[in-house]
Amino acid sequence: MERNQTARLPWAIALLIVVFVSVIALLVGRLVSNATHRSSYDYKAIQLAANLGVEVVDDGFVYYDGSYIGAVTTEGHTKWTYLIGRNADFDANVNGIAAWTGESLTLIDGQTGTPSFSGAMETDVLSACIGEKYTAVLLGPEHNSTIVLMESGGRRVNSITLTNQTVIEYGFFSNGTLLWIMSLDTSGTVPSCTVNTYRPGKEMVGSIHDNEQMVYGVVFQSSYFCCAGDTFLKVYDYTGKEDKTRRRKVYGWYMATLDESVLDDPLMAFVPNAQYDADAGMQDIRMIRAHLDQQVRMPYGCQSLIARNDRVYGFSTEGYVAIAQLGNQTVNAYALPMMFDKVYGVTADNMAVLGNGNIVYILNLS
Repeated sequence: MERNQTARLPWAIALLIVVFVSVIALLVGRLVSNATHRSSYDYKAIQLAANLGVEVVDDGFVYYDGSYIGAVTTEGHTKWTYLIGRNADFDANVNGIAAWTGESLTLIDGQTGTPSFSGAMETDVLSACIGEKYTAVLLGPEHNSTIVLMESGGRRVNSITLTNQTVIEYGFFSNGTLLWIMSLDTSGTVPSCTVNTYRPGKEMVGSIHDNEQMVYGVVFQSSYFCCAGDTFLKVYDYTGKEDKTRRRKVYGWYMATLDESVLDDPLMAFVPNAQYDADAGMQDIRMIRAHLDQQVRMPYGCQSLIARNDRVYGFSTEGYVAIAQLGNQTVNAYALPMMFDKVYGVTADNMAVLGNGNIVYILNLS
């Protein structure tokens, strides 16, 4: 009897192993099915003569091919092209396109491709940005630089010289009536960032100087600034006074993406410092907007993250997109039908703009 029981024992164990493996396989199969149940997307491929820059706008994208700047709709149709010449750079947003090369600056209407201004500045143009009411132009040198404010037709409103400062970022807020400038001061023993606010044509409105941390991002929330640093999110009014009741700790997290299409209370997405720019990709996502603060985990390591409206899109160069939505713990992930090496962004109507060399894909994520 004892020998019979011993002989039957391996069969029992084998049966249990088979059942266990079957259950695990079923669960994994459901997970993979849920994560990749859609692999066929409606997409269009646009072949560019050369790809020297692509920027996403609400209704498509703007490109530069080494000679022309052009606009393409989400349907894949070319709206217009404009001959800008060689060695140009540009910035495109919903308000229009600013293009520059050397001292030459051109402001282009985003709908028609018609220039509203084309002329020379006194020094090299480092960057430019068109706002709702004004255009800000950053002039060299990179240190001790100057920001010129002008109207769309080119009339200058005023100039702001930033002595002993290096401009990191700048932009418009409050319906385009105010300007903010984040700059780095390296004249002291410890480098520090300052955020100043200006009223175009008038005086400086306020100044934010944070001695507790290094600030690297600015987000506009209604009548307040939200400054992202390596330890805290701090909220200030226009004059630079902090509302300490709204301070939020983000130590160990880095703001990987921000919905730049939304000028009032946009979605921010943070990732652990160790995952940012890591080869394995970004998986742990912390989504913050106003009082909402939520964490989710992507099923794949993502090399690119795009925040748009209430969603964070994570793109893996292995051919997947994962979509996390604020207020929802479920993350949907899908296999994509093409190979890509660049993620340019997502349009207002949920179209992803991806690239592979000189080919730009417009992919419907709805």
